[in-house]
Amino acid sequence: MDGFVPVNTDILIAGGGTTGLVVATRLAKANPHLSITVLESGIGVRDDPSIVHPALYLSNILPGSKTATFYTSKSSESLAGRELVIPTGGCLGGGSSINFMVYSRPQMIDFDDWKTEGWRGEDMVPFLKVYENFQDHDPGIDKSLHGYGGEFSISPGTNAQTTFQEDYFEACRQIGIPQVPDVQNLKTSHAVGRWNMWVDQKTGRRQDVPHRLLYPLLDAYKTGLQVFTNIKVVRVLFNEQKRATGVEYVPVGPDSHAKPSVINATKLVVLASGTFGTPQILQRSGVGDAHRLSKLGINVVSNLPGVGQNYQDHHVIFYPYRSAAGPSETIDGIISGRFTLESALEQKKAQPTRYLLGWNGLDCVGKIRPSAGDEELLGPELRELWERDYRPRPTRPLMLMSSLAAFVGDHTGIPPGQHFSLGPYTPYPYSRGSIHITGPTVSDPPDFDCGFLNHPADIQKLLWGYKKQREIARLMTHYRGALEVGHPVFSKESKAGFKFVDDQDRKTGRYQPIEYSEKDDQAIELFIRQNVSTAWHSMGTCAMKTKEQGGVVDPGLNVFGVQGLKVVDLSICPSNVSANTYATALTVGHKAASIIAEELGLSYPI
Repeated sequence: MDGFVPVNTDILIAGGGTTGLVVATRLAKANPHLSITVLESGIGVRDDPSIVHPALYLSNILPGSKTATFYTSKSSESLAGRELVIPTGGCLGGGSSINFMVYSRPQMIDFDDWKTEGWRGEDMVPFLKVYENFQDHDPGIDKSLHGYGGEFSISPGTNAQTTFQEDYFEACRQIGIPQVPDVQNLKTSHAVGRWNMWVDQKTGRRQDVPHRLLYPLLDAYKTGLQVFTNIKVVRVLFNEQKRATGVEYVPVGPDSHAKPSVINATKLVVLASGTFGTPQILQRSGVGDAHRLSKLGINVVSNLPGVGQNYQDHHVIFYPYRSAAGPSETIDGIISGRFTLESALEQKKAQPTRYLLGWNGLDCVGKIRPSAGDEELLGPELRELWERDYRPRPTRPLMLMSSLAAFVGDHTGIPPGQHFSLGPYTPYPYSRGSIHITGPTVSDPPDFDCGFLNHPADIQKLLWGYKKQREIARLMTHYRGALEVGHPVFSKESKAGFKFVDDQDRKTGRYQPIEYSEKDDQAIELFIRQNVSTAWHSMGTCAMKTKEQGGVVDPGLNVFGVQGLKVVDLSICPSNVSANTYATALTVGHKAASIIAEELGLSYPI
């Protein structure tokens, strides 16, 4: 990762995140003599404790983190006047190094909805399985749907809480949501189940791309692959025939204003800088909306108005509750600092098969749809879309739901204790945003509009999700009341207030459905607008659609209007997926590598 960047390379990859490193390592293995250069703007992560130990994952997205890059969206009335800060991977491995590590797969129909030849569900299943080392041996799981020989382990981790899981599942059963052995079977849309994670059962380590693919390859010393960190790509260079010939780059840090250096690519330039970075590189290169670029004095190479458009993310809030769990059954101690890294390492040494560090606290997951009665509770815009987009398609969930054995907020303002949180989030948001450059240099801040909740159906989904998760929490034996700092404020006369509801349950000795008034709904909606946040699942800003539909790349990932330039990250996704996005990123990376290998005449078995 140190040394001088070469002047020439066969393949130049701009971005060392999940997809960029998958493409680089797969091609390097296919042909060790191929010279491949990866330029990554973030730092290296080899054996970084905050990376390799799963329970420390939240430290990577705190303000001041050196492993994340933070983008600030413009303020929005839809967010009660807030700006929203969205972290994304800012280190080698990108999201694979700092994500929540949950094993979450799309539905088959999600790929079908991309409406792109070669990228449909049946085409993508082999790419979903090729990297998996599935370690969940539940006899009810269909083994044909998972991979068992790949580099990335999937397991329950080292501290899964079966008592909490059964408590959660029983609460869900009481309101009509069944439990299944495998929610990630590509079609389940109304059920809950145990949530596996990208953690190896034996080592308890995160399964990120640098440690699973890159470092072992570089350590073998039999590769033409070189990776350089702390380098930011400014723009792609083109010749008179509009063929990409290389890139300009600058070092990250004080010298970033220096004259850019150039690296030439003799075969291919690949953009893998993510949903935020890739459209900015394209625009600085003259690929984007001609009118917008001309106003900035940038020479237009290819007029593609879709560059930077179609931004989308999943919208989430984690609602916290006080828990009957013990200190070793949540990660509250780690988040609050009460349980230090040194203590956690000692625990791992003393209990090598069961310890906190190899666990993310996310044990339960659901993909759910409203029941017949619930449909009447959906808002008017959402009801109309339900009839169009969901009712005729039974494998399409309306909401994702997760549990987390912790309170994820600031622990200094609450009494010490144990908590669990339930997080409903939207798999298919209708809201859209955008990201565009404001100048030709990497130091010019982007014009970023996250677009959250700018479609009324999305707030209606989250309103329904709030009520659903609260029903589940109140039915759990772990429930010890809401941590009100993380919930809407209801009026004193409201029958939805926490004290009123809990008193009623105690008086009757049984669960009572909550009556929500119109005023209560308004309070919930206001809270959502004031507190909804990113699920860290950004995608879509260089969509794989036809140019006439606002697309940026074709099915071969080639950028329209130029040659020798491909995009391989999640910016290519034309529509969203019903899952956290790590599995999708690995799948897109492998698919991209197979496309490039075929074009280069390399063997790439699946």
